[in-house]
Amino acid sequence: MANANAASVFNKPELEDPPAALRSPVWEHFGFPVKYKQGQREVDKTKVVCRHCSSEIGYVSGNTSNLLTHLKRHHPQVNIATTKRKTSVVQTHLPTAFKQPLPGESDRAKAITNAVGVFIAADLRPYSVVENAGFKHMIKVIEPRYQLPSRPHFSQKIIPGLYEKTKSAVTQDLSSASAIALTTDGWTSRATESYITVTAHHITPEWTLASHVLQTRPIYEQHTSANLAEGLKGTVLEWKLERPGTTITVTTDNARNIVNAVKEAGLGPQIGCFAHTINLASQKATGLNQVSRVLGRVRRIVSFFHRSSTAAHILESKQEMLSIPKHTLIQDVPTRWNSSHDMLERYLEQQAAVYSALTEKAIKKNKDITTLSDQDVRMAEEIVEVLKPLKTITTLISTEATPSASMILPLKTTVLKSMEPSEEDSPTVSEVKAAIRNNLEDRYSDCEDFLHKCTALDPRFKALPHVDDACRERIYSSLITEIVSMEEKSEEATGTSAASSSSGAGHSGAPESSPPVKKSAMTELFGTLFKTQVGDDKPTLQLVTEEVTSYKAVNCIPLDSDPLLWWKNNEAIFPLTAKLARHYLAIPATSVPSERVFSTAGDIVTASRSALSADNVDKLIFLAKNMKIE
Repeated sequence: MANANAASVFNKPELEDPPAALRSPVWEHFGFPVKYKQGQREVDKTKVVCRHCSSEIGYVSGNTSNLLTHLKRHHPQVNIATTKRKTSVVQTHLPTAFKQPLPGESDRAKAITNAVGVFIAADLRPYSVVENAGFKHMIKVIEPRYQLPSRPHFSQKIIPGLYEKTKSAVTQDLSSASAIALTTDGWTSRATESYITVTAHHITPEWTLASHVLQTRPIYEQHTSANLAEGLKGTVLEWKLERPGTTITVTTDNARNIVNAVKEAGLGPQIGCFAHTINLASQKATGLNQVSRVLGRVRRIVSFFHRSSTAAHILESKQEMLSIPKHTLIQDVPTRWNSSHDMLERYLEQQAAVYSALTEKAIKKNKDITTLSDQDVRMAEEIVEVLKPLKTITTLISTEATPSASMILPLKTTVLKSMEPSEEDSPTVSEVKAAIRNNLEDRYSDCEDFLHKCTALDPRFKALPHVDDACRERIYSSLITEIVSMEEKSEEATGTSAASSSSGAGHSGAPESSPPVKKSAMTELFGTLFKTQVGDDKPTLQLVTEEVTSYKAVNCIPLDSDPLLWWKNNEAIFPLTAKLARHYLAIPATSVPSERVFSTAGDIVTASRSALSADNVDKLIFLAKNMKIE
C-alpha cells in the first residue's frame, strides 16, 4: 500500500503556477499542465489540472466557474472561502533591495527620468504619455522600484533642462563660425497662433554644413515689417550671431513684409527663396485662361474619382484590364503649382483607363463629368512638357541636402533658356513661356552681384558660362577687392599680414617682449646665401590677385560633386579665397530649412495638444531638431 502511494506521488504531472494577476482563491488548487516536446518545455493554457485529483479541466481565459464547480462536487472538504492566494514565486524571491522604492534623487532615478524626457522630445510624444497605462506598465516592468514623475514635472523641469543643455551646445557650435546665414518663414498652428521660425547655417572648420533651428516664436501683433524686424534683431542679439567684417544673409520667401523686415533689421542681403520664386512664376502660367480651363476639367474628373468609391473601383478594374499602372489620380493644391503639373501628368498616364471607366453605366449617368476633347488632351501634353524643366528644378532644390545660393543664377539662366520662344510653339505654349519669362527675368536684380560671387566660389560653376566675358572679369575683380578688404581688416585686428597667414612664415604673432627664436644649424650655414622666398614682401593685393587667378584657372568639378569636399582638399592651396567661400557657400538657396519645421510642428501641435503653450512649442521643436542623443 505504501509503495502504491509513493508511485502515485511520483506520477503526478508537472504543473505551472498561475500568474500573480489571477488572484481568485480557486487558483490555489489548480495549475497549468506542462509537457515536453523534443526537449522544449510547453505550457498548455487551455487546460488546468486539479492539484487534489490530477483531473484535467478545460479553461477559458478569465472564467473560473467550472473550476469552482469541480471543487464543490469532488472536493467538498476544501473551504474555498478561507483560502488565500499566495504571492507568486517571483515576487517572494525578489531581493529586499528591489522591494524598496527607488529614491527620486538617486542617479538611477534621475537617469530614467531624463531618458523619458529625451523620449518625449526626440520622438515628438505628448507630455501626457507619462500618464498612459501602457507606458506606466512598461516602466514598471523595466524598473519596478521607479516612481514615474507627473506630467508637470516633465513640462516644467525636465524638458526646460534638456533645452538649456542643447542650447548651450548650439551656442558653442555657432561661436566657432566665422560667418552665419539665416532662413526664416512663418506658419500658423492648429490653435490659429502665428509663429516665425529662424534657422542658422554655417560651414565648420572641417568643411561640413551645420544647420540649427534657433527658435520658433509666436507673433501676437500684426505681421508688419517693423514687428518682424524686431523679431529678427532679437534673434541675432540672443544668439550672438554678429561677426566683425561680415554680413548676415537671410533667405526668405518673396512676401513684401519679410523682405522689408530683413532690411529694417540691418541684415542682408535678403535672398528670395528660389523654390518660392519658381512657384510664383509657374502660377502665372497656370493662371492663364486656356491653361486654367484644362486644369479645371481635369480637376473635376479627379475629384469625382476621389469622391466615389464605385468610380474608384471601376477605374482600378480598367487599369488592370488595360495593363496600366495602378496609380491613383492626383488632386492638385492651388498653392503648389507642381501639384497641378503632377495632376496633368498622372491624368495623361491614366487617360485610357479614365475614358473607359467613364463610359460604364454606373458612372455615365453623372452628366457633370465629361472626358477631355482631343484638343484639351493635346494642350495638357504641351503644358506638361513646357513645365517639365521647372518641375525638375523644383524637385532638385527641394530634395538637395544643401542647396547653396550659388545655384540660383545658373538655375535661373537654365529656366529662361528653356522658356525662349520657338517657331514650333503653339499659341498656348507661347503664352505660358512668356508668362514665366516675364515674371522671372527681373528676379534677384537687387542682389545679382552678390549671387554672382556665390556662384564664382562654387567649384562646380566657377567658369561662369552663363555670363559674358566682361561680366565674368567684373565678378572675379569684385572677389579680389572683397578678399583684400577682408585681409586688411584682419591685419588691423591681429597685426598679421596676408602673406604670413597664407604661407605660414614670417611674423609669428608673438608679443614683442618674447625672446628671439633660436636659429637652426641649416639657417646659420646657408641663411645669408640662400634666403627663403616667402611672400612677406608682396603686397596683399598682389597675393590675392595671384591666388584668385590660380583658382579661376583650375578646372571645374563635376556638377554632382560636393563643393565643400573640394574646398576641404584645396583650402591649403587657396587659403584666402577659402575664407570667403566658407561665408558664401553656407547661404541656402531656399527657405526650405525653415519650412521643414512646419511638418515637425504639425506633429507637436496636434489636435489633442492645440492648447500647448508657445514656450513649450519653441522648446519641443528646438529639441526635436537640435538634440543629439548620447
